[in-house]
Amino acid sequence: MTETSKHIVLNDSRKLGYEEFGDTNGFPIIYCHGSQSSRLEMHYDVSFATDNNLRIITIDRPGHGTSDFNPKGTILDFAKDVKQLTEYLRIDKFSVIGMSAGSPFALAIAYLFPENIHKTSIISGFAPYNSKSKKHLSKEVRTMLSLAKSFPFLLKLLLNLQAKQLKKKPKKALKGFLKIMSEPDQKILKNEAVTQVIENMFVEAFRNGSKGVAHEIAKLLVNDWEFELSEIKVPVSFWQGTKDNNVPCEWAELMKNEIKDAELTLFPDEGHLIIFEHAQEIFLNLK
Repeated sequence: MTETSKHIVLNDSRKLGYEEFGDTNGFPIIYCHGSQSSRLEMHYDVSFATDNNLRIITIDRPGHGTSDFNPKGTILDFAKDVKQLTEYLRIDKFSVIGMSAGSPFALAIAYLFPENIHKTSIISGFAPYNSKSKKHLSKEVRTMLSLAKSFPFLLKLLLNLQAKQLKKKPKKALKGFLKIMSEPDQKILKNEAVTQVIENMFVEAFRNGSKGVAHEIAKLLVNDWEFELSEIKVPVSFWQGTKDNNVPCEWAELMKNEIKDAELTLFPDEGHLIIFEHAQEIFLNLK
């Protein structure tokens, strides 16, 4: 495994942090991490990437990890940030993947820069937040997203508290956050290598406080994404567990039906963390 921690300075002088995994000369894949996460989100064993000549580039979104906060930033703005990074790295053609709340950001890159995209994959993906998608949510997630939409100041308070807890007692804070996950996910979480990855990525997300995380949830995820899924012209593969408590499997079906060239792979009796069970299959599909 090759692993580096780097950043570039964007045109507006913001810093954008990123990490690389796998083969530095391999086929490039841009990876968009989930909510309250960071560039450290990746499988604990990336030998599949090295063995299959994959260069996986994970990027801290604004206000997460080592990337500077962008108070006016949108989902499409992040896609433009990624384009600057790929140009800096002299990457013309690449695939993109979005995990959970990384979904809209990956899809935005596919929407804005189809000429540069080979394929797109969405794992356990967050869907546009509207009357059609809301009805499928679990009570816990619906409550949190309603809070973010209607009372963003309360979400900020909760995330500030979470950021402090993660600094003092990360394992305890993480335990509370993960308790809503489904039974199949709880089995995966018994693997200490998995929980260490999750702890590292969460702690790093709040490195500079919670404002970046709060902005993303309250201002971006639950509001209009500024593009329609039907406007995406590149192939998109959806990967979804049927027992996902975080994002309902119906969301993958809703999104697939909106995109002309899309396919859906369902994993029966699996949850949100399917990346830890099916990483090689999912990533190799992007070559």
